[in-house]
Amino acid sequence: MLSGLLNRLFDRDAAARAELARFDGRIVRLVFPAISATLQIEAGRFVASDAAPEATLTLGLRFFATLPFDRTGAQRQLQLDGDAQLAAGIGRALGQVRWELADSLSSFVGDVAAQRLVWLAGKVGGVPGAIGARMAAHLIEYWRDEAPLLAHRLEAQRHFTAVDTLRDDLARLEKRLALLDQKLAGK
Repeated sequence: MLSGLLNRLFDRDAAARAELARFDGRIVRLVFPAISATLQIEAGRFVASDAAPEATLTLGLRFFATLPFDRTGAQRQLQLDGDAQLAAGIGRALGQVRWELADSLSSFVGDVAAQRLVWLAGKVGGVPGAIGARMAAHLIEYWRDEAPLLAHRLEAQRHFTAVDTLRDDLARLEKRLALLDQKLAGK
């Protein structure tokens, strides 16, 4: 199912399909919030596969929640496992593909109706969507700066580093105590 959906998108975008074709013969696992599949790339298309993936690309809910507001922040939400070059290349190809909503709708309602629906959606959703995006960005800034409900990125990073250091120190202490117990038990 996922391969069919992705192939439809890539069939309509020659540049993205050419990028994908660079990885012919390679096997990748794509994990989305509601669906996942292991796919092999053949002739610039995805084909379902049972083989072990060389790389896994995970796009979680945080990726999709961040994408409309911060593209670079969304990219940091990607999880790449295995062959990093392969996963990054597939991610680039997926990022290049463009979905033409009017083309997809035209098979259901006809070309003219599809174009009008897309135009209407742009008019109705464009302005409120832009306003909503700006409002969300301002709310995040307010909660971070004025009413400290959210932590600044640097403060959070410092906290995470301190927790990691404490965890490592505790592990070293446990090892030392275990060695001390062994020495005392040996006497």
